[in-house]
Amino acid sequence: MGRHTSERGASLILVALSLFVLFGTAAIAVDIGALWLDRSADQKVTDSAAAAGALEVIASGGQVACELALAYVAVNTKEITTLDDSGCASAFSSTCTPGQALTLVSGRYTITVTHPVSDAHDLMTSGIVGATSQPLDSDDGAACERVAVEMRSSRESMFAQLLGFDQGVTTVHTVARATTGDEDPPINLLVLDRTACEAIKVRGGGGIIVDARIDVDEAGNPVGLLPGFIAADSDGSAGCTSVGVISVEGSTALLRADGPDCPEQSGSHPIGSFTAYEGCGRIQVYAPGTPGCAKTVNLPACSPGSGGSNPPKPAPTALAQPFTREKADHRYNCWSDYTLPPAGTSWAALPLTGDQSIGGCDTGEPDHIYDLIKDVGPVTNGKPTNRGLWKYWNADLGRPCTVTGSAITVTKNVVVDCPNFTVKSRVQITGDVVFNGNVTVTSSTGDLRINHTLASPGWAFFRGGTLTKDAQAKLAFNYTSVYMSRTSRVAMSGGSGSLTWIAPDSDEFDDLALWSDSPLDHNWAGQAALNMEGVFFMPLAKAIYTGSSGQNQTNAQWIADKLEAAGGGQLVVRPAADRGISFGGPASTLIR
Repeated sequence: MGRHTSERGASLILVALSLFVLFGTAAIAVDIGALWLDRSADQKVTDSAAAAGALEVIASGGQVACELALAYVAVNTKEITTLDDSGCASAFSSTCTPGQALTLVSGRYTITVTHPVSDAHDLMTSGIVGATSQPLDSDDGAACERVAVEMRSSRESMFAQLLGFDQGVTTVHTVARATTGDEDPPINLLVLDRTACEAIKVRGGGGIIVDARIDVDEAGNPVGLLPGFIAADSDGSAGCTSVGVISVEGSTALLRADGPDCPEQSGSHPIGSFTAYEGCGRIQVYAPGTPGCAKTVNLPACSPGSGGSNPPKPAPTALAQPFTREKADHRYNCWSDYTLPPAGTSWAALPLTGDQSIGGCDTGEPDHIYDLIKDVGPVTNGKPTNRGLWKYWNADLGRPCTVTGSAITVTKNVVVDCPNFTVKSRVQITGDVVFNGNVTVTSSTGDLRINHTLASPGWAFFRGGTLTKDAQAKLAFNYTSVYMSRTSRVAMSGGSGSLTWIAPDSDEFDDLALWSDSPLDHNWAGQAALNMEGVFFMPLAKAIYTGSSGQNQTNAQWIADKLEAAGGGQLVVRPAADRGISFGGPASTLIR
């Protein structure tokens, strides 16, 4: 009896010890798991903060880079609401000086911002968990191009403190390098207004999605994806006290940039043999107040609470400097002084003044747009000079200004000498065209085609008036570059019709689908069939897209003064890899 009792006592001790070890192991596992989650979250924060700081270094130096990096930490860390950035002014001089750093403590976090980051700094030479240190490389750049953000966080043990372990500590860091800019940042959509509130506005269930673009090597072979990119030049200085440069009204409205894989993605879709992910692109605003659109501190970059439960994805970040319209002007209209157009062009081109003024061109390109304007001649009459042989639609060819019945095909350069040109049946013109007045393509039988070819591109010129396409009608500009004067505009109605607008792929207007000098609103709409390819340049106009349902994808690059989307449809903007204007600008790369 005594022996059995002794054995039972020993068994109880063994069971108790086993349970202690078992619970202790589980407790440590839970706490280690929590620490790894902390570390993963902190790494995402330092990545975005260092990248933002590096962008600002180029334009404004270490102090502003420090302030922006701390703002990113505060916005993206759940337990931090604000960080006092006043120490940035004293910690960072106006010049790049070794030894500049600022450390702040907020709750269980210790944050350090460093600029410059020398080659010998621990942040450049130390390895990460599970990896050896990364040797220096020429791509790391110079110390003054680098900004580092380090986060140290401690977590009280939930269970392991029973075993004598009070807390765990994790430390992560990111070093980002600033560069003067990508050779060809793939901007899908650029809004040029320098001061406006609501320069980008999405309302009424409308949607704008800028999709990833296929990247190609020098031989033209696809090698991966580049992120979709929205940029807004506005500094938000035009009284943006309650609304921001970006405004998304309602949770059914959508503003999104897609790209390669990112931690925040919520969906995906194929592009060729690659996969694009939702919210993994770039949305950047020059106005202060980023990142994000959720709080009042985001003014004037974003209207507070934009999108409600469906805010812009990804969160808008800072654009180091405005892109401006300069690259477009210098490619297609290389003029020495844009505030003073040459003789014979002032009737069509508004002189660039104030916030639209840009520097003179020194690339050596001809002023193609001004040459075209001068050759086409006055608004009211006349055939173009130095542009081949021309016929008047009505006076020479005897064609009616309202076209019904049988189809008409003309294989000549034509001046449509009609104050109101109405197309209710099929009209096909193979040649360059000048329109003297309004053009309306209407009814389900209306079908206007300006047909050029890949090998023989051309142009169409609107001296004045509105280009209107009804919901069921068809309109096509094939390999045609369209110019619109200051009194012209686009007015599309969405519906079961079709719109084909493909830019030339060679010659003087290579890739240019539309150049508009008009300050009037340009209205675009969803179509049953929509094929737009090339650059749509509307630097003085608001581009308004109205969709009814579903998605319309374009292979276009949109450049406008302002952008507004409304209705229930979504416009997907994905420029072809080789069909756009190249823009250079500041960029940042994560190097550690």
